[in-house]
Amino acid sequence: MDERAESVQGLDHAMQELRHGRFGLYGPWVRERFLAGLPGSLSPTAYRVLRFIEASSPPPPSLSDIAALLLVDRARAARVVDRLVADRLVTRVRDEVDQRIRRVELTEAGRHHLGMASARRSQLLGEALADWSDEDLRSLTAGIRRLNDSVVRHLPTSGGQM
Repeated sequence: MDERAESVQGLDHAMQELRHGRFGLYGPWVRERFLAGLPGSLSPTAYRVLRFIEASSPPPPSLSDIAALLLVDRARAARVVDRLVADRLVTRVRDEVDQRIRRVELTEAGRHHLGMASARRSQLLGEALADWSDEDLRSLTAGIRRLNDSVVRHLPTSGGQM
């Protein structure tokens, strides 16, 4: 394996630790602290769906889109959406073009909830990066933005969403 391949593999490993490691930024320990700071009893899955709806609009995603995100069947996705509807965080609306399709849209309460979540997420990230210099933060931010741009540019996507 050449040096570049090793570097890419190291980056992939570091990103997996960030995402899946017990103490990684998106791991279970931090996720518990994150969700405990939010109102109500929002599950990690429900939060993920809210973020997806926010990022997908317009048009809002369909139940099939949400099922694909969660890698579950439509019935399971419907149960998650039903809980979010009951909590008044989302509402179902008819597609403007095809009235047979129901889409899932954020309510004002859902947008407010995501705003609070964003603030909480920033607070936890700030705590994690408290000993980093401003220069290091700017460099990391630039690198992540460049990575996102490269992924969008070079990797195939289906339906324009990842």
